Amino acid sequence: MPTRHWKLHAGRLIFGLALLCLAGLLSGQLLAVMLGAAGLYLCWVVYNCFRLYAWLREGTGNPPESLGIWSDIFDRLNELQKRSLAQQKQYQSVIREFQSMSDAFPDATLVIDQGDNLTWFNNAANRLLGLRVPEDLGQAVTNLLREPDFADWMAVGDKVQRHFEMPSPIDGNIRLSISTVRYRDGQRLLVLRDVTEIHNLEKIRRDFVANVSHELRTPLTVLLGYLESMSDQPSDDIVPVIHRMQEQARQMQALLNDLLELSRLQSADHDQEDQEVDVPAILMQLKEQSGELSQGKHDIRFEIEPGLRLLGNATDLESAFRNLVNNAIHYTPEGGAIAVRWEEREQGLCFSVTDSGIGIPSRDIPRLTERFYRVGSDRSRYSGGTGLGLSIVKHVLNTHDANLVIESELGSGSAFTCVFPIERRSSRTV
Repeated sequence: MPTRHWKLHAGRLIFGLALLCLAGLLSGQLLAVMLGAAGLYLCWVVYNCFRLYAWLREGTGNPPESLGIWSDIFDRLNELQKRSLAQQKQYQSVIREFQSMSDAFPDATLVIDQGDNLTWFNNAANRLLGLRVPEDLGQAVTNLLREPDFADWMAVGDKVQRHFEMPSPIDGNIRLSISTVRYRDGQRLLVLRDVTEIHNLEKIRRDFVANVSHELRTPLTVLLGYLESMSDQPSDDIVPVIHRMQEQARQMQALLNDLLELSRLQSADHDQEDQEVDVPAILMQLKEQSGELSQGKHDIRFEIEPGLRLLGNATDLESAFRNLVNNAIHYTPEGGAIAVRWEEREQGLCFSVTDSGIGIPSRDIPRLTERFYRVGSDRSRYSGGTGLGLSIVKHVLNTHDANLVIESELGSGSAFTCVFPIERRSSRTV
Protein backbone atom coordinates (compact mmCIF):
# COMPACT_ATOMS: atom_id res chain seq x y z
CA MET A 1 0.00 0.00 0.00
CA PRO A 2 1.50 3.40 -0.94
CA THR A 3 2.25 5.75 1.95
CA ARG A 4 0.01 8.81 1.99
CA HIS A 5 1.28 12.29 2.74
CA TRP A 6 0.87 13.60 6.28
CA LYS A 7 -1.18 16.55 4.93
CA LEU A 8 -3.90 14.10 3.86
CA HIS A 9 -4.16 12.68 7.39
CA ALA A 10 -4.14 16.18 8.88
CA GLY A 11 -6.91 17.24 6.49
CA ARG A 12 -9.02 14.23 7.42
CA LEU A 13 -8.55 14.95 11.12
CA ILE A 14 -9.56 18.61 10.72
CA PHE A 15 -12.56 17.64 8.60
CA GLY A 16 -13.68 15.10 11.23
CA LEU A 17 -13.31 17.63 14.03
CA ALA A 18 -15.36 20.12 12.06
CA LEU A 19 -18.15 17.58 11.58
CA LEU A 20 -18.14 16.73 15.30
CA CYS A 21 -18.33 20.41 16.23
CA LEU A 22 -21.25 20.93 13.84
CA ALA A 23 -23.06 17.90 15.22
CA GLY A 24 -22.49 19.12 18.79
CA LEU A 25 -23.75 22.60 18.01
CA LEU A 26 -26.87 21.31 16.27
CA SER A 27 -27.64 18.95 19.15
CA GLY A 28 -26.75 21.47 21.86
CA GLN A 29 -24.35 18.89 23.43
CA LEU A 30 -20.98 20.06 22.11
CA LEU A 31 -18.92 18.99 25.17
CA ALA A 32 -20.53 15.56 25.37
CA VAL A 33 -20.02 14.92 21.66
CA MET A 34 -16.39 15.98 21.80
CA LEU A 35 -15.64 13.90 24.91
CA GLY A 36 -17.33 10.85 23.42
CA ALA A 37 -15.40 11.21 20.16
CA ALA A 38 -12.10 11.66 22.08
CA GLY A 39 -12.82 8.52 24.11
CA LEU A 40 -13.56 6.47 21.01
CA TYR A 41 -10.44 7.79 19.29
CA LEU A 42 -8.34 6.94 22.37
CA CYS A 43 -9.72 3.41 22.45
CA TRP A 44 -8.89 3.03 18.74
CA VAL A 45 -5.31 4.26 19.35
CA VAL A 46 -4.86 1.87 22.30
CA TYR A 47 -6.26 -1.01 20.23
CA ASN A 48 -3.80 -0.33 17.39
CA CYS A 49 -0.90 0.06 19.85
CA PHE A 50 -1.73 -3.34 21.32
CA ARG A 51 -1.86 -4.90 17.83
CA LEU A 52 1.50 -3.28 17.00
CA TYR A 53 3.05 -4.60 20.22
CA ALA A 54 1.76 -8.11 19.56
CA TRP A 55 3.13 -8.08 16.01
CA LEU A 56 6.55 -6.80 17.11
CA ARG A 57 6.71 -9.37 19.91
CA GLU A 58 6.04 -12.27 17.54
CA GLY A 59 8.44 -10.86 14.94
CA THR A 60 6.83 -12.89 12.14
CA GLY A 61 3.86 -12.69 9.87
CA ASN A 62 2.30 -9.83 7.98
CA PRO A 63 1.59 -6.51 9.71
CA PRO A 64 -1.96 -5.86 11.00
CA GLU A 65 -4.48 -4.15 8.77
CA SER A 66 -5.79 -0.77 9.89
CA LEU A 67 -7.10 2.57 8.68
CA GLY A 68 -5.67 6.02 8.26
CA ILE A 69 -2.28 6.89 9.63
CA TRP A 70 -2.00 3.55 11.44
CA SER A 71 -2.12 1.78 8.09
CA ASP A 72 0.87 3.83 6.94
CA ILE A 73 2.71 3.14 10.23
CA PHE A 74 2.22 -0.62 9.88
CA ASP A 75 3.30 -0.56 6.25
CA ARG A 76 6.38 1.52 7.01
CA LEU A 77 7.43 -0.78 9.86
CA ASN A 78 6.92 -3.78 7.61
CA GLU A 79 9.15 -2.20 4.97
CA LEU A 80 11.85 -1.47 7.56
CA GLN A 81 11.64 -5.03 8.84
CA LYS A 82 12.09 -6.46 5.36
CA ARG A 83 15.04 -4.16 4.74
CA SER A 84 16.60 -5.17 8.06
CA LEU A 85 16.18 -8.86 7.24
CA ALA A 86 17.78 -8.31 3.82
CA GLN A 87 20.73 -6.55 5.46
CA GLN A 88 21.07 -9.36 8.02
CA LYS A 89 21.19 -11.92 5.24
CA GLN A 90 23.80 -9.83 3.46
CA TYR A 91 25.89 -9.52 6.63
CA GLN A 92 25.58 -13.24 7.32
CA SER A 93 26.72 -13.94 3.78
CA VAL A 94 29.77 -11.69 4.26
CA ILE A 95 30.53 -13.36 7.63
CA ARG A 96 30.26 -16.83 6.11
CA GLU A 97 32.51 -15.80 3.25
CA PHE A 98 35.06 -14.34 5.68
CA GLN A 99 34.97 -17.47 7.84
CA SER A 100 35.42 -19.70 4.81
CA MET A 101 38.30 -17.57 3.62
CA SER A 102 39.97 -17.47 7.06
CA ASP A 103 39.52 -21.23 7.49
CA ALA A 104 41.46 -21.66 4.26
CA PHE A 105 44.44 -19.80 5.75
CA PRO A 106 47.35 -22.03 6.75
CA ASP A 107 48.09 -19.61 9.62
CA ALA A 108 46.23 -19.78 12.91
CA THR A 109 44.20 -16.60 13.41
CA LEU A 110 42.78 -15.57 16.79
CA VAL A 111 40.64 -12.58 17.81
CA ILE A 112 40.92 -11.44 21.42
CA ASP A 113 39.06 -8.67 23.23
CA GLN A 114 40.44 -5.92 25.46
CA GLY A 115 40.65 -8.38 28.36
CA ASP A 116 42.77 -10.78 26.25
CA ASN A 117 39.89 -13.25 26.13
CA LEU A 118 39.47 -15.40 23.02
CA THR A 119 36.39 -14.47 20.97
CA TRP A 120 37.03 -16.25 17.65
CA PHE A 121 39.57 -18.47 15.88
CA ASN A 122 39.85 -20.30 12.56
CA ASN A 123 40.36 -23.99 11.74
CA ALA A 124 44.14 -23.65 11.59
CA ALA A 125 44.11 -22.67 15.28
CA ASN A 126 42.52 -26.01 16.07
CA ARG A 127 45.22 -27.83 14.09
CA LEU A 128 48.25 -25.88 15.38
CA LEU A 129 47.08 -25.00 18.91
CA GLY A 130 44.45 -27.61 19.74
CA LEU A 131 41.73 -24.99 20.39
CA ARG A 132 38.13 -26.21 20.56
CA VAL A 133 34.68 -24.69 20.04
CA PRO A 134 32.91 -23.69 22.23
CA GLU A 135 35.02 -24.75 25.24
CA ASP A 136 37.86 -22.31 24.64
CA LEU A 137 35.82 -19.29 23.57
CA GLY A 138 35.80 -16.64 26.28
CA GLN A 139 38.95 -18.03 27.92
CA ALA A 140 42.05 -15.89 28.49
CA VAL A 141 44.49 -16.54 25.65
CA THR A 142 47.38 -16.76 28.15
CA ASN A 143 45.57 -19.67 29.84
CA LEU A 144 45.29 -21.49 26.54
CA LEU A 145 48.87 -20.82 25.42
CA ARG A 146 50.84 -21.52 28.59
CA GLU A 147 54.25 -20.30 27.46
CA PRO A 148 55.69 -18.00 30.17
CA ASP A 149 57.45 -15.74 27.66
CA PHE A 150 54.23 -15.45 25.64
CA ALA A 151 52.43 -13.80 28.58
CA ASP A 152 55.29 -11.30 28.94
CA TRP A 153 55.21 -10.59 25.20
CA MET A 154 51.45 -10.02 25.28
CA ALA A 155 51.86 -7.57 28.15
CA VAL A 156 54.23 -5.36 26.13
CA GLY A 157 52.76 -6.07 22.68
CA ASP A 158 51.93 -2.39 22.06
CA LYS A 159 55.41 -1.19 22.99
CA VAL A 160 57.53 -3.82 21.25
CA GLN A 161 56.95 -4.21 17.54
CA ARG A 162 58.61 -7.52 16.84
CA HIS A 163 57.56 -11.11 16.29
CA PHE A 164 57.65 -13.74 18.99
CA GLU A 165 58.46 -17.42 18.54
CA MET A 166 57.27 -20.28 20.70
CA PRO A 167 56.66 -24.04 20.41
CA SER A 168 53.17 -25.30 19.68
CA PRO A 169 51.28 -26.37 22.83
CA ILE A 170 50.28 -29.66 21.16
CA ASP A 171 53.66 -30.51 19.58
CA GLY A 172 56.96 -29.12 20.85
CA ASN A 173 58.61 -29.83 17.49
CA ILE A 174 56.42 -27.23 15.78
CA ARG A 175 57.70 -23.65 16.00
CA LEU A 176 55.19 -20.81 15.72
CA SER A 177 55.93 -17.17 14.91
CA ILE A 178 53.34 -14.81 16.44
CA SER A 179 52.48 -11.28 15.36
CA THR A 180 49.72 -9.03 16.67
CA VAL A 181 47.60 -6.26 15.16
CA ARG A 182 45.36 -3.99 17.21
CA TYR A 183 42.02 -2.91 15.73
CA ARG A 184 38.78 -1.35 16.91
CA ASP A 185 38.49 -0.64 20.66
CA GLY A 186 40.99 -2.77 22.52
CA GLN A 187 40.62 -5.81 20.27
CA ARG A 188 43.64 -7.59 18.81
CA LEU A 189 44.24 -10.03 16.00
CA LEU A 190 46.88 -12.70 16.62
CA VAL A 191 48.42 -14.49 13.65
CA LEU A 192 50.48 -17.61 14.38
CA ARG A 193 52.54 -18.99 11.49
CA ASP A 194 54.24 -22.36 11.32
CA VAL A 195 57.94 -21.56 10.83
CA THR A 196 59.28 -24.98 11.79
CA GLU A 197 61.08 -25.51 8.50
CA ILE A 198 62.65 -22.05 8.57
CA HIS A 199 63.62 -22.53 12.21
CA ASN A 200 65.27 -25.87 11.48
CA LEU A 201 67.12 -24.50 8.46
CA GLU A 202 68.31 -21.53 10.51
CA LYS A 203 69.53 -23.88 13.23
CA ILE A 204 71.39 -25.99 10.66
CA ARG A 205 72.97 -22.85 9.22
CA ARG A 206 74.03 -21.60 12.66
CA ASP A 207 75.49 -24.98 13.60
CA PHE A 208 77.30 -25.22 10.28
CA VAL A 209 78.80 -21.73 10.61
CA ALA A 210 79.83 -22.37 14.21
CA ASN A 211 81.38 -25.75 13.45
CA VAL A 212 83.24 -24.57 10.35
CA SER A 213 84.49 -21.48 12.18
CA HIS A 214 85.80 -23.57 15.07
CA GLU A 215 87.44 -26.05 12.69
CA LEU A 216 89.15 -23.28 10.70
CA ARG A 217 90.32 -21.41 13.76
CA THR A 218 92.98 -23.96 14.78
CA PRO A 219 94.75 -24.32 11.40
CA LEU A 220 94.58 -20.57 10.91
CA THR A 221 96.25 -20.01 14.29
CA VAL A 222 98.98 -22.49 13.32
CA LEU A 223 99.45 -20.74 9.98
CA LEU A 224 99.81 -17.36 11.65
CA GLY A 225 102.33 -18.83 14.08
CA TYR A 226 104.52 -20.14 11.28
CA LEU A 227 104.26 -16.85 9.40
CA GLU A 228 105.31 -15.03 12.57
CA SER A 229 108.34 -17.32 12.87
CA MET A 230 109.26 -16.77 9.24
CA SER A 231 109.01 -13.00 9.67
CA ASP A 232 111.62 -13.18 12.48
CA GLN A 233 114.16 -14.51 9.94
CA PRO A 234 113.30 -12.41 6.95
CA SER A 235 114.63 -12.84 3.48
CA ASP A 236 114.47 -9.92 1.12
CA ASP A 237 112.68 -12.02 -1.46
CA ILE A 238 109.85 -13.28 0.73
CA VAL A 239 109.27 -10.38 3.16
CA PRO A 240 106.49 -8.81 1.02
CA VAL A 241 104.94 -12.23 0.54
CA ILE A 242 104.96 -12.99 4.27
CA HIS A 243 103.45 -9.60 5.11
CA ARG A 244 100.73 -10.13 2.52
CA MET A 245 99.97 -13.61 3.85
CA GLN A 246 99.84 -12.30 7.42
CA GLU A 247 97.44 -9.54 6.40
CA GLN A 248 95.08 -11.95 4.65
CA ALA A 249 95.28 -14.49 7.49
CA ARG A 250 94.44 -11.82 10.09
CA GLN A 251 91.47 -10.69 8.02
CA MET A 252 90.27 -14.29 7.81
CA GLN A 253 90.74 -14.60 11.56
CA ALA A 254 88.65 -11.46 12.10
CA LEU A 255 85.94 -12.95 9.87
CA LEU A 256 85.92 -16.17 11.88
CA ASN A 257 85.72 -14.23 15.14
CA ASP A 258 82.72 -12.26 13.86
CA LEU A 259 81.03 -15.43 12.64
CA LEU A 260 81.50 -17.06 16.03
CA GLU A 261 80.23 -13.93 17.78
CA LEU A 262 77.12 -13.80 15.59
CA SER A 263 76.52 -17.51 16.15
CA ARG A 264 76.81 -17.00 19.92
CA LEU A 265 74.31 -14.15 19.85
CA GLN A 266 71.79 -16.13 17.83
CA SER A 267 72.02 -19.19 20.05
CA ALA A 268 71.42 -17.05 23.17
CA ASP A 269 68.29 -15.26 21.94
CA HIS A 270 65.88 -16.86 24.37
CA ASP A 271 68.30 -17.77 27.15
CA GLN A 272 69.65 -14.42 28.23
CA GLU A 273 68.29 -12.71 31.33
CA ASP A 274 68.31 -8.95 31.68
CA GLN A 275 70.77 -7.65 34.23
CA GLU A 276 71.87 -4.20 35.24
CA VAL A 277 74.63 -3.11 32.85
CA ASP A 278 77.09 -0.41 33.83
CA VAL A 279 77.28 1.21 30.40
CA PRO A 280 79.61 4.08 31.52
CA ALA A 281 82.15 1.50 32.72
CA ILE A 282 81.97 -0.36 29.39
CA LEU A 283 82.49 2.87 27.47
CA MET A 284 85.50 3.82 29.57
CA GLN A 285 87.13 0.52 28.56
CA LEU A 286 86.20 1.19 24.92
CA LYS A 287 87.77 4.62 25.23
CA GLU A 288 91.14 3.05 26.06
CA GLN A 289 90.79 0.44 23.30
CA SER A 290 89.83 3.03 20.71
CA GLY A 291 92.89 5.08 21.60
CA GLU A 292 95.10 2.05 20.96
CA LEU A 293 93.34 1.26 17.68
CA SER A 294 93.52 4.85 16.45
CA GLN A 295 97.15 5.32 17.58
CA GLY A 296 96.54 9.04 17.95
CA LYS A 297 95.44 9.54 14.34
CA HIS A 298 91.92 10.72 15.26
CA ASP A 299 90.31 13.19 17.62
CA ILE A 300 88.09 10.86 19.68
CA ARG A 301 85.77 12.34 22.32
CA PHE A 302 83.59 10.38 24.76
CA GLU A 303 80.61 12.16 26.35
CA ILE A 304 79.11 9.80 28.93
CA GLU A 305 76.21 10.58 31.24
CA PRO A 306 77.36 9.19 34.61
CA GLY A 307 75.15 6.73 36.45
CA LEU A 308 73.01 5.97 33.39
CA ARG A 309 72.65 2.19 33.47
CA LEU A 310 70.76 -0.17 31.21
CA LEU A 311 68.91 -3.46 31.69
CA GLY A 312 70.29 -6.04 29.29
CA ASN A 313 73.23 -8.32 28.54
CA ALA A 314 76.61 -6.69 29.22
CA THR A 315 78.61 -8.93 26.85
CA ASP A 316 76.27 -8.38 23.93
CA LEU A 317 76.05 -4.62 24.46
CA GLU A 318 79.83 -4.31 24.71
CA SER A 319 80.14 -6.20 21.41
CA ALA A 320 77.66 -3.89 19.65
CA PHE A 321 79.20 -0.68 21.01
CA ARG A 322 82.73 -1.86 20.16
CA ASN A 323 81.73 -2.62 16.56
CA LEU A 324 80.28 0.86 16.07
CA VAL A 325 83.34 2.61 17.55
CA ASN A 326 85.77 0.44 15.56
CA ASN A 327 83.85 1.11 12.34
CA ALA A 328 84.08 4.84 12.91
CA ILE A 329 87.86 4.59 13.38
CA HIS A 330 88.34 2.38 10.31
CA TYR A 331 86.28 4.59 7.99
CA THR A 332 87.48 7.99 9.23
CA PRO A 333 90.64 9.33 7.55
CA GLU A 334 93.59 10.39 9.64
CA GLY A 335 92.96 13.68 11.44
CA GLY A 336 89.18 13.17 11.50
CA ALA A 337 86.92 13.63 14.53
CA ILE A 338 84.81 10.95 16.27
CA ALA A 339 82.25 11.65 19.01
CA VAL A 340 80.83 8.89 21.20
CA ARG A 341 77.83 9.78 23.39
CA TRP A 342 75.75 7.95 25.97
CA GLU A 343 72.79 9.98 27.22
CA GLU A 344 69.09 10.00 27.94
CA ARG A 345 66.94 11.79 25.38
CA GLU A 346 63.24 12.29 24.90
CA GLN A 347 62.93 9.22 22.68
CA GLY A 348 64.86 6.95 25.07
CA LEU A 349 68.39 5.98 26.08
CA CYS A 350 70.76 6.73 23.21
CA PHE A 351 74.25 5.51 22.36
CA SER A 352 75.57 7.39 19.34
CA VAL A 353 78.79 7.38 17.34
CA THR A 354 79.35 10.34 15.01
CA ASP A 355 82.34 10.64 12.71
CA SER A 356 83.66 12.96 10.02
CA GLY A 357 84.62 10.05 7.78
CA ILE A 358 84.01 9.19 4.17
CA GLY A 359 80.25 8.76 4.58
CA ILE A 360 77.84 6.30 2.98
CA PRO A 361 75.72 6.69 -0.17
CA SER A 362 72.04 7.04 0.71
CA ARG A 363 71.09 4.09 -1.52
CA ASP A 364 73.25 1.75 0.60
CA ILE A 365 71.98 2.78 4.04
CA PRO A 366 68.88 0.46 4.12
CA ARG A 367 71.10 -2.59 3.47
CA LEU A 368 73.97 -1.84 5.83
CA THR A 369 72.85 -4.33 8.50
CA GLU A 370 72.63 -7.24 6.06
CA ARG A 371 75.24 -9.96 6.56
CA PHE A 372 78.32 -9.56 4.36
CA TYR A 373 76.87 -6.50 2.65
CA ARG A 374 79.67 -4.22 1.45
CA VAL A 375 79.20 -0.61 0.41
CA GLY A 376 82.17 -1.06 -1.90
CA SER A 377 84.71 -3.82 -2.31
CA ASP A 378 87.62 -1.37 -2.35
CA ARG A 379 86.38 0.34 0.79
CA SER A 380 86.01 -2.95 2.70
CA ARG A 381 89.31 -4.32 1.51
CA TYR A 382 91.09 -1.13 2.56
CA SER A 383 89.56 -1.15 6.05
CA GLY A 384 89.77 -4.89 6.61
CA GLY A 385 86.07 -5.13 7.32
CA THR A 386 84.23 -8.46 7.44
CA GLY A 387 80.72 -7.22 6.55
CA LEU A 388 79.32 -8.64 9.80
CA GLY A 389 79.87 -5.82 12.28
CA LEU A 390 76.57 -4.01 11.72
CA SER A 391 74.73 -7.34 11.54
CA ILE A 392 75.99 -8.06 15.04
CA VAL A 393 74.90 -4.59 16.16
CA LYS A 394 71.42 -5.02 14.69
CA HIS A 395 71.01 -8.44 16.26
CA VAL A 396 72.00 -7.19 19.73
CA LEU A 397 69.61 -4.23 19.43
CA ASN A 398 66.72 -6.51 18.42
CA THR A 399 67.17 -8.59 21.55
CA HIS A 400 67.13 -5.37 23.61
CA ASP A 401 63.99 -3.92 21.94
CA ALA A 402 66.14 -1.12 20.50
CA ASN A 403 66.42 0.55 17.08
CA LEU A 404 69.42 1.55 14.99
CA VAL A 405 69.16 4.95 13.33
CA ILE A 406 71.70 5.64 10.56
CA GLU A 407 72.33 9.11 9.17
CA SER A 408 75.05 9.66 6.62
CA GLU A 409 76.02 11.73 3.64
CA LEU A 410 78.74 10.78 1.21
CA GLY A 411 81.87 12.76 2.02
CA SER A 412 80.40 14.36 5.14
CA GLY A 413 80.59 11.62 7.77
CA SER A 414 78.06 9.34 9.44
CA ALA A 415 76.06 9.05 12.66
CA PHE A 416 74.93 5.72 14.13
CA THR A 417 72.47 5.95 17.02
CA CYS A 418 71.19 3.05 19.14
CA VAL A 419 67.86 4.03 20.74
CA PHE A 420 66.81 1.89 23.72
CA PRO A 421 63.27 2.16 25.18
CA ILE A 422 63.06 4.20 28.37
CA GLU A 423 61.66 1.10 30.14
CA ARG A 424 65.15 -0.43 30.02
CA ARG A 425 66.60 2.31 32.17
CA SER A 426 67.84 0.89 35.46
CA SER A 427 65.97 2.33 38.42
CA ARG A 428 69.05 2.08 40.58
CA THR A 429 70.60 5.42 41.40
CA VAL A 430 74.40 5.78 41.45
